[in-house]
Amino acid sequence: MLFIRRFHAATALGNYAHVNLTLFSKANCGLCDKAKSVLSQVLTEKPYADVKVKVVDIDEPQNKDWWTKYCLDVPVLHIENTKSPGSISKIFHKLDPNTVKDQVRGSQ
Repeated sequence: MLFIRRFHAATALGNYAHVNLTLFSKANCGLCDKAKSVLSQVLTEKPYADVKVKVVDIDEPQNKDWWTKYCLDVPVLHIENTKSPGSISKIFHKLDPNTVKDQVRGSQ
């Protein structure tokens, strides 16, 4: 029975490798700095260590479309499971560690 539980736990941990996080952020944004800190905290925990994170600075010229969409809403976190393309959940403004964890778990 112990072997089955370990295998099940390893399988569950592997599922997070298919989760991608994209944080839309900009310079001189206190909430963005806090969001980055929350993500760093969450990703140091074992179950979430395989989650991929990309930070998009919406002030960069190549991100003009994201600036138009999120200029007043940053930070915005997109949570996507690459096994289910197109299904993206979002967290706006204030990121809380528990909310991020819940959304990552829910995206499996």
